[in-house]
Amino acid sequence: GIDKRTIEKFEKEAAELGKGS
Repeated sequence: GIDKRTIEKFEKEAAELGKGS
């Protein structure tokens, strides 16, 4: 399974990429 911290990190990076675009 995926670690909860990994998911939070992924979501945070995705959010930053969304804002950057």
